[in-house]
Amino acid sequence: MASPAPLRGRQVLLAALIGGALGAAVALMLKTVVSNTPAQVSPRTYVIFFVIFCAFGGLAGLTLEAVRQLQERNPDPAYHRKPRTAARRQSPQRPRPRGRSPRVIRLASAGLDCSVGKSAAWLLPLVLLAGCGAGKPTAQPLLIVQTQAIDPQTFTPGIDVVSKLESVTDVLLKPETDGRVVKILASQGERVRQGQHIFVLDNVQPSAQLNASTAEARKDRINAERYIFLNNQGAVSNKDRDAYITQAIQSRDQVKANAATLGYSFVKAPIDGILGDLSSVKLGDFVQKGQSITGVVDNSSLWTRMDVPSTQLGRVAVGQRVLLTSQGTPTVSAEGRVVFISPYFTPATATNPSPPNSLLVKAEFPNLTGKLKTGLVVTNRIITEQKVSLAVPVQAVTMQASQPFVFKLVPIQAILPRLKASTQVPEVQKQKLEKLAAKNPQQPVVVQVAVKLGTLQNNHFPLISGLAAGDRVVVSNTALLRSGMPVNEAAPGTRLAGSTPEG
Repeated sequence: MASPAPLRGRQVLLAALIGGALGAAVALMLKTVVSNTPAQVSPRTYVIFFVIFCAFGGLAGLTLEAVRQLQERNPDPAYHRKPRTAARRQSPQRPRPRGRSPRVIRLASAGLDCSVGKSAAWLLPLVLLAGCGAGKPTAQPLLIVQTQAIDPQTFTPGIDVVSKLESVTDVLLKPETDGRVVKILASQGERVRQGQHIFVLDNVQPSAQLNASTAEARKDRINAERYIFLNNQGAVSNKDRDAYITQAIQSRDQVKANAATLGYSFVKAPIDGILGDLSSVKLGDFVQKGQSITGVVDNSSLWTRMDVPSTQLGRVAVGQRVLLTSQGTPTVSAEGRVVFISPYFTPATATNPSPPNSLLVKAEFPNLTGKLKTGLVVTNRIITEQKVSLAVPVQAVTMQASQPFVFKLVPIQAILPRLKASTQVPEVQKQKLEKLAAKNPQQPVVVQVAVKLGTLQNNHFPLISGLAAGDRVVVSNTALLRSGMPVNEAAPGTRLAGSTPEG
């Protein structure tokens, strides 16, 4: 059996060179794409990418050509059998062209079937032209950003506490005697006045007793007046006179007692306010003395019972402002004052579910709009102080390793010396900045600045350090920014559309 012919090394080498050229073309195309984006890539990185793509392309071409030649020299008939498809059986046999195929086509189609060799040969020049023709990148547009000035703003640090509203005047309606309800003179939800009759209980017996005592008192009064006259005439003794006078006084007091007893049959409103739910009592029901029937609530003035942690005790004082906000929709707001601070810490018990080591603080709120109701869950903010500080908008702040940063806008001529001295700015970027500064010295550039901020309030942070009044910070597209990047500032109130090319 004859030994297989050796591999044609010249063709293998030529295929590796073609693969390397293809890899170089792809690397050039990627370089063109990257150079037209805001990303900064150093020249060393470009060289590494170029070498990697060339090596992979060359290795792929070498492998394909070597495998093709090995298959061609294998004596197994399975490696040389061509697939027969329905299309080939139906299509007429095309005459084979005379002579051998051009050498360029054979080399370009290394590792491929001859039927696709011509397509690969035409594709190679196009890829090379695409990679080499885009050597000079187009002008990169500058990012357009919105900015905001650092101006003073009033901040009101405080203590936030969640609690329920309670009425300052809230009284339960209870009868003072037993009896059956014979009349209901008011309806639930009705505004009543103090002393207004709400219920009438069965009062036949108290009324009869009052009438009898009234008649008795009238008789005793007449007898007392008669004996006073007779005593003045000397007809009766002083002792008899005093006995009748005493009897008249006792009868008069008995009338008052019976009138009070009859009055208990009329259940009256103890205060001015709104009458509560009356569904528990109906006409004909028997009620007992001291039974809670309903309540009368005056919501014109409300208060909250706030449990303030002991750590915040030194910040709370009587008279401080308290801002109230309801948790429902629509939101209801009100403003009140601290009226009471407990002199002791109330321990948590079954009847007092206050958090341990907390202090009871009460604040009173005038219900001017009438929208606040007893039992409403609200958020209270005790304003402990009021100060004016420079404000940083929350949109401008970015966090890196728990450190807040902002991007400040400065002219390029003011920051160019620092950027040129920085080791973190690539040389390519430094050269671009120098050209831009020569063309427009006032071109805005963003600089990342570390800041120290207070507690967020109304979408602004109080500034402690890091910026000065009048500085402009970027409030849009902050995720796309980096220190030293030139940008264009959008006019206030305009949409971020359009950009100007970088020279």
